[in-house]
Amino acid sequence: MLDVATGTGLMAREMAPHVAHVNGIDVTPEMLAQARQIAADSGIANLTFDDGDATNLPYADDRFDIVISRIAVHHFDKPEVELREMRRVCKPHGRVVIVDITASDDPSIADAHNRLERMRDPSHTAAFCLSDLRALAQRSGLNVIHTSENDAVHDLGEWMDLTGAPDNVRAAIRQAFEDEIAGGSPTGMGAHRDDGRFKFVHHWAVLACDLPPG
Repeated sequence: MLDVATGTGLMAREMAPHVAHVNGIDVTPEMLAQARQIAADSGIANLTFDDGDATNLPYADDRFDIVISRIAVHHFDKPEVELREMRRVCKPHGRVVIVDITASDDPSIADAHNRLERMRDPSHTAAFCLSDLRALAQRSGLNVIHTSENDAVHDLGEWMDLTGAPDNVRAAIRQAFEDEIAGGSPTGMGAHRDDGRFKFVHHWAVLACDLPPG
């Protein structure tokens, strides 16, 4: 199995007990160092972490039975290029799995959502609506055979803490949430309060794909 944009290796570690071997690849050395240390501390032996770019994966064609990208497509600068690379290194009868957050079908709401995501994390490029994510997979030479969706509720403060968002960004995002809750423009993130704290919803999609013949 290959885990593309593995980060600190969460998906790679979760899948390791179920496959013969996992390669995780990422461009960020600091994350890979954490991934290797966590795997070593956990005693996981069938796991290798590689330094590399998803636009030019350093693997031979038809190498892996399963190729996964989890919560990474919205960070890709050239998502069609990355997905074509994932297709290239997957065996003809293998599976490519894309897991990512999705945005609204309404372009103006999706724009608001993506703007807030980029404020909080400048490495965010764009979250796609589900139909556009499916179309992206198909343009990349993948055949979507199964789609599932679910929602994850997050605490706004904890979410902003993960990227060390500066005070002015935190204030601007909180104001956008306040405005939506008061009946103003939607954020696309389902802003609400729970026990006095700001919460929001990430819509997740899972696309399981195979490779069309030829």
